[in-house]
Amino acid sequence: MTFLISEDEALRNLLLGMTVVDQKANNNNTSRSVKVYFGQPDQEIREQSYPYITIDMIDIAEDPARAHRGFAQPSYLPDPSTDPSSNAVYNEETSSWYIPWPIPVNIDYQVTTYSRQPRHDRQILGQMLSNKIPMRFAVLEPDDGTVRRLDLLDVSKRDVTEQGKRLFVNAFTVRVSSEITSQTYTQVYKTLKVIGNGTAGSFVQGQTAYPYTAVDSWTNP
Repeated sequence: MTFLISEDEALRNLLLGMTVVDQKANNNNTSRSVKVYFGQPDQEIREQSYPYITIDMIDIAEDPARAHRGFAQPSYLPDPSTDPSSNAVYNEETSSWYIPWPIPVNIDYQVTTYSRQPRHDRQILGQMLSNKIPMRFAVLEPDDGTVRRLDLLDVSKRDVTEQGKRLFVNAFTVRVSSEITSQTYTQVYKTLKVIGNGTAGSFVQGQTAYPYTAVDSWTNP
């Protein structure tokens, strides 16, 4: 799993394969593919040909609702015994390797569709909401063999008229559930010995019920 790169590619692969029927073609059965690009690509690698879709990453944030503490054995991650950066811990009782729980994150994307014809616009909307990113139970399948949750947060109509031409625009805000593996962490040791003079609680601002100890130094194992 390559964080961010895997999610980008998985979302693009999910959106590929849509087609629309072009009424201006020779017959009503002639279809046109809907191309998918990442937002603001290099000019030389994209020909702007309607209809098309762009993908833009707009936010990354930790998801505290999925957070765990401790160690786990995610089967989809590389063997920690061969990955020195995984901070693995070997349990002799179970003869198994464990790593710190990954940090859960939400990756938000804006998927924007563009078309010149209202019929194309409705066809794309229908395919997006019924097959690609439904309002319930949408999933994303990256290259690591996992199945990720894909939530549709919002759909906004942003139709405009530019230079006398209509442009039908739909902005889909979606959220991908992902995670970051812990590469570095700080071990906290319990204090074994406290050296210092005790201070009565009455001399500490805001502390009256319990004694307060001013620690001059401490020792760790």
